[in-house]
Amino acid sequence: MDASRHKVDGENDNCGATLAAVNLNVLPDEILEFIFTYLPPYGDLEHCSLVCKRWHAIVKNLVRRSKLNLEKGLTDFRLRWEVFSQQTVNGGAGAPLSFIAGRFAHSAVRQGNSMYVFGGGSSSDTTFNDLWRFDLTHMRWARPVATGTYPSPKGSASMVAWRDQLILFGGWRYPSLHPPYQPWCLFDELHYYDLGKNRWLLRSSLSSPPPMAGHSATVHGDRMVVFGGYQIKDDFNVNSNDTWVLDLPEQRWWQPLFVGNTRPSPRYGQIQVELGKNHLLIVGGCGGANRVYTDAWLLDMTRDVWSWKSIAVRNKRFGAVHMWCNPGCKVNNYLVVVGPSPNMPQDFQMMKQSRVPVVGGRGPPPPNPLQNVPPRGYRIPVPDRRLGGGLGGPGQNRGGNIRPGVGGAAAALGPQEQYLANRRAILNQHMQQAQQFLHNSNVNNNNNNYQPRSGRLSDLHAPPAPAAAASPPSPPVRPNAPPSPADGDVDAAQRLQRNLALRCRDNEPRLPKRFDELYEDPFRMAAFNVPTRSRSASRDHNERIRRMEEKMNAIRNSRRSAPAAAQVEPQPLRAPSPKRLRCNVQSLFVCDISSILDSSEPALEWVEYKNFGVLKGAPDRLILSSLIAGNGELILFGGVHKETLTDITHHVSNSIHFLSVPRDII
Repeated sequence: MDASRHKVDGENDNCGATLAAVNLNVLPDEILEFIFTYLPPYGDLEHCSLVCKRWHAIVKNLVRRSKLNLEKGLTDFRLRWEVFSQQTVNGGAGAPLSFIAGRFAHSAVRQGNSMYVFGGGSSSDTTFNDLWRFDLTHMRWARPVATGTYPSPKGSASMVAWRDQLILFGGWRYPSLHPPYQPWCLFDELHYYDLGKNRWLLRSSLSSPPPMAGHSATVHGDRMVVFGGYQIKDDFNVNSNDTWVLDLPEQRWWQPLFVGNTRPSPRYGQIQVELGKNHLLIVGGCGGANRVYTDAWLLDMTRDVWSWKSIAVRNKRFGAVHMWCNPGCKVNNYLVVVGPSPNMPQDFQMMKQSRVPVVGGRGPPPPNPLQNVPPRGYRIPVPDRRLGGGLGGPGQNRGGNIRPGVGGAAAALGPQEQYLANRRAILNQHMQQAQQFLHNSNVNNNNNNYQPRSGRLSDLHAPPAPAAAASPPSPPVRPNAPPSPADGDVDAAQRLQRNLALRCRDNEPRLPKRFDELYEDPFRMAAFNVPTRSRSASRDHNERIRRMEEKMNAIRNSRRSAPAAAQVEPQPLRAPSPKRLRCNVQSLFVCDISSILDSSEPALEWVEYKNFGVLKGAPDRLILSSLIAGNGELILFGGVHKETLTDITHHVSNSIHFLSVPRDII
């Protein structure tokens, strides 16, 4: 035993001496470069470049190659997503780790080997005012202990890096139904954050932009250019297309002069890209409901008088369509946008439901009831209207030179007054039909020809029909008639009359439909807007039901009669295919912006995606997240699930996803 043990120890000593004699410099440059790819492309790679001249050249070649591979991977869609797992981080023996809370609509920027994140919305409709730093080298979160004047809790603010400082401007605070009950507010605060001293500095000037949020900002030399945003002027929500410039060393705001009136439409949430010292690019944005922009604008700042120029967009069918709530960033000559898959249903396709004419309605399009509404405090002269919709009385001439009985009297009424008159006319017509139905039911006990609803929604807004000849009065109903089998029909007619009276209110399109009434969907296509037939009216409906019951009974009997050994075990449900699982994930959209400044006809072109832009390991679909460019990779952080925005508690994320090129053996 002792001899064998000494033999093993001798072999181990020889192996250790052999390994100690091996030097990394013996390996070829290609092998060393491949080994360095497993290091984070930040602090560790910089330290390797300081070892010797050979390693410095290898690291320099690796950085250049990683940039080229990322550009090639963007055009070929040969990339992969990697998620940063906070559970796998080792903080040392017993050292507590700090993690950032989930958030959305935050501000993020990369400075050196760190990513800084400020503010944003929480899962309970509150906002943060904390600043976090993510060390890209060691993959750890840390919250700097800062001093000075802290910014207010807010989200949708702009934050850029300039020299060794962070510039934070604007933002808004979300309303909250929970403590601390933050009120909704916009901000015009301008803060400087000194990275070396960890200190917040509040700056103010006489002339400054109005409070805004959702704007965009880029740094060009020693000036920060701010465009657009969401503002409130005179108690109205306004989208802006103004441009403001901040002189960063002097901390002074000013507005440039422009050539002509050509400029982008007012918007917020757009993507702003820096194209050198004297140019910037604006892409996308939102101007309100049903106004999601996909255009592009170039700002030329080479002269004293600046100018906007519209840029042609090619291959729009491969471009992103939600460039207001989804992030984007610039990677050399490409604009990268992360958004929903193209095969997902698009937002803002259905307008807010309002009173629209039913397909097939008669007459001109109905006027808007809220159009030409007088200002508050103005008293509208209401004419004397009767139930029949006619106008009469001497008080009618006060509103204008209109004589009673003339057909032009209806044209003098406003849209709202005309709607009320037509509504009373239809209600009176239904009441007369109900009375006639009661008489016919008591006399003939027959109501087969009665229609529960003869009017249409479009008749409420249609111009009044000319006065027809007075119909003969209906015969009176006998008050002391003996009970008959038709009493149930009489009760049904009374309920129907009450329903008709209820249906003639202002909010009629929003009331639930009755099963015995015809429903005409104004949003249905005209080719398919036909009354549907009840399933029970089909001739072979009962026959199909009988055949289905016989088939089910035969299957049950066969299973009962079969022996226990012959019974087939129930198969487990198959998992859905990967395509079904990956339908609600983030997709990648790439736009080539290399020919904007070089050619005489500037244009940007969307690159044709593959597999709808869905890559391996794609994260779930989130909105209001941040996307920044790293060293040979893209970093996606935060966001909120759109489906949970209407809930009391939102589903927000604090995960980090890295988009990089797969490692290949060189």
